[in-house]
Amino acid sequence: MRLRSLGLVCGLALSQWMMGCSGGGSTPPPTPVSITTSTLTDGTVNATYTATLSATGGSGTYTWSVASGSSLPAGLSLSAAGVITGTPTTAGLASFTVDVADSETTPQTSSAPLKLAISGGTLKIVMPTTTAGQVGVSYNVGFSATGGVPSYSWALIDNTSPPPGLTLSSSGALSGTPTTAGNYSFQLQVTDSNNTSTSQNVSVVIGAAGSSLPDGGYSFSFSGTGPSGAVAINGSFLLQSQMVATGVYDENTATAGSKTNQQLMSGGAVTIAANGLGQLTLVLASGNTVTFALAAPPSISTMGNDTDVRIVEFDDKTGSGTRGSGVLKSANPGAGSAIINSYAFAFTGVDSSKNPIAMAGSFNADGAGNITGFARDVNDNGVITSETAFTGTYSLDDLRGTMQLKFSGNSYNYSFYQVSAHELLAISLDPLSANVPLVSGLIDQQTGTFSTASLKGVGVVELNGLAALSGALLPDVTLGLATGDGNGNLGIAYDEYKGQLLTPQTFSGTYSVNATSGRVTLTSAGTPAFLYLLDNNQAFILGGDASASSGILEPQTGASFNSASFKGDYLGGSLALSSPSVINEVALVAADGGGNVEMAYQNSGPKGLVPNGGTIGTYTVGSNGRVVVTAADGVTRIFYVVSPTKAVLLSGEDGGYLGSLEQ
Repeated sequence: MRLRSLGLVCGLALSQWMMGCSGGGSTPPPTPVSITTSTLTDGTVNATYTATLSATGGSGTYTWSVASGSSLPAGLSLSAAGVITGTPTTAGLASFTVDVADSETTPQTSSAPLKLAISGGTLKIVMPTTTAGQVGVSYNVGFSATGGVPSYSWALIDNTSPPPGLTLSSSGALSGTPTTAGNYSFQLQVTDSNNTSTSQNVSVVIGAAGSSLPDGGYSFSFSGTGPSGAVAINGSFLLQSQMVATGVYDENTATAGSKTNQQLMSGGAVTIAANGLGQLTLVLASGNTVTFALAAPPSISTMGNDTDVRIVEFDDKTGSGTRGSGVLKSANPGAGSAIINSYAFAFTGVDSSKNPIAMAGSFNADGAGNITGFARDVNDNGVITSETAFTGTYSLDDLRGTMQLKFSGNSYNYSFYQVSAHELLAISLDPLSANVPLVSGLIDQQTGTFSTASLKGVGVVELNGLAALSGALLPDVTLGLATGDGNGNLGIAYDEYKGQLLTPQTFSGTYSVNATSGRVTLTSAGTPAFLYLLDNNQAFILGGDASASSGILEPQTGASFNSASFKGDYLGGSLALSSPSVINEVALVAADGGGNVEMAYQNSGPKGLVPNGGTIGTYTVGSNGRVVVTAADGVTRIFYVVSPTKAVLLSGEDGGYLGSLEQ
């Protein structure tokens, strides 16, 4: 019996052992927790996103979190239940780690790295506005992309190459120093972090050679706008080995009490690229530095030249500072007594209401400081006033002079810097106030005997004005040909850009000439206009329109015209207009004489600076010297050939401007 009891106990023990009782009566441990999600669907910026994470093993429910030091893409969050939700706000590829824990008393945990791509939309290459370069000048343009999943990687494909001397980095920077002029095309590809790619053909213009500024004296004038309104500057300096040795300038602005007369320059420098585009810096006695972009035609190196070097202020990176255009000329002044005989003048600027104003007139200087005025006409925002006589005085030293003119019993003061005894660059010195405009312009000596025969043949008409459009003063620029018969009849065929390129227009009228003053009254069915003759078929023009248009008439030579009439490197830039909406630009236009053209430019406008702009195109030349350019950038450009070495430009770029270019 005892044995049987023992066997029963042993049998029970064996049974318990077989049931797992050797573990003290506990159940087997659960399977370890493991995250099974390894990839996530892509998201899109500003689109609702949802993804559910999953795991196996463990027991009970899971609790999810983002690992310490990790973060989801901006706009997304991870719930404890393992759901990623939200609206992504930023494109990119995010790497992060998620943690999961089960609900055991001592939780089992697991971690896993994940990636989530947030797309910004369709991957596209953004072309920069600065794609032109110059031989021998450092070049650096960065390409960018939108859409896709940043970051991006850049490369050249299809066995294409950039211009000699330039390389493309994987970050999209095209940089180096160009060695050879020409027009180059290559295929650019961008690949995003999701391995999506797109490509685009890119063209880069590398400009041809130009020339430097020779040593000597220079006079300049400049006008435009600043943070507080209109700005007018004139001055002179001495250049030695491309360095400004000494100089002086006058400045007048719309800000009360800001006028500065005969301020000194303490230095500066000129740098000219191989294509004739460059920069001039003037260091003022105040310690401020002003930077101008310039276009220097090769003819500036010719002894006794009358070349216009066009300048634009080029230090306003935001578009909210001082901007404008001007001209720089070799100065060869005569003695003070050389300011003698008859002169015509043309001034433009703004009145106290910031509306456009322009005036033109003529006078006689007796060489002893006395002025007898012949006539003056004014267009103030479309209101014309005229007077047939005025008086004045003037004085000057070797380079700078002052002038006081008495119009309608009131005195107005100006300073001028001599280009020569025949050409004076002037600005008004009086503070801007009611009935006292802020203007700048040119005083030029008259030659010849004037009569109706003084307007005979073809001349190029160039007019600048400001029209009230869409609540702002925008360029109203006109370019065309005037044909006079020498008997009192004049016809004009012209192009006009006023918010858009208008249909070509014509004008016809009759004129009469005052033999003493050179004043021409031009009448038609509309408002009369006035010209002040400088020589045969050469005059200052004052329009009668509300845009206060004004400019010049200059003789056209070189007919008849064909593609070969527009050939060579033309360098120049915009003519000044006092409006913050205006673009100011210097440019190289290289025409091959066979219908192909390359352009490189630098400009300053409401959006800031464009240091290396450029485009290519084709052109046709009419028998009248009218040149129509079809360019890759889509900008309207119409040139008129003035002579074998000069052309003028009507450009529709950024609202339009009128420009003058020379070889």
